[in-house]
Amino acid sequence: MFPFDRPNNYDEMLNKIGAFTFLEALLLTCLIGYFVPPVGGLLGSFKIPIDVYSIKIPLLYVVPSVLIGLIARIIRLHDKLSDLFQIRKTFDVYRVLTPLAGAVGYAINPALLKMLKDNREKAMQRTFYKYASFEEPKISKALVLSAIDLWTWYWILAEFLFLLTVSAVIFLLFGAYAPAAYTLVAICTFVILFCTVFGVCGNEVDHQIEEIVSDSDRVAELKHEFESLLKTNV
Repeated sequence: MFPFDRPNNYDEMLNKIGAFTFLEALLLTCLIGYFVPPVGGLLGSFKIPIDVYSIKIPLLYVVPSVLIGLIARIIRLHDKLSDLFQIRKTFDVYRVLTPLAGAVGYAINPALLKMLKDNREKAMQRTFYKYASFEEPKISKALVLSAIDLWTWYWILAEFLFLLTVSAVIFLLFGAYAPAAYTLVAICTFVILFCTVFGVCGNEVDHQIEEIVSDSDRVAELKHEFESLLKTNV
């Protein structure tokens, strides 16, 4: 899969995130090696070059980047960041489940919000993902694939922000204050982009919800599911 291709399933999404995390880690490793002479001397001490997209890079620059990309892929770093900052929980509750419940006639009140927060994963599986799953969507597959693509870039940005933050700390620890300042500016810039993409993901979900509730049978099924979830949460 070419890095800029749109993923067609969850595994391709994870692989694309991992590929970009490797490239981000490699770029930042090179910058740290350039601006922090002790680190650069260590990384450049082993001269065997490795071809990365036809560019020859010393082995010790590539190895940490591969490890970072591999570890991030295995532990799903973006999921850890999402859990830490409650990104996906906030999105699921306030940009998916709440609008979906409102679209089928449920009044948004404290009891409903509490139920959605307490049973978010179950509610997502029984309502939204019942019709908009990655594997077998019952709505337009183009809409679902578009959402996958947006979320992929969103999580790529999340992992890049994490790596930028680590890089800024390394620069500060070694007294490289100028690159640290530039890195902090980059962090602020990408945070703005990160928040913008979050809103775009929300707009994409709005289109999916509109298509889900355009069918009267689906509306009836959703009403039943929300009612059942509310009763079991009492």
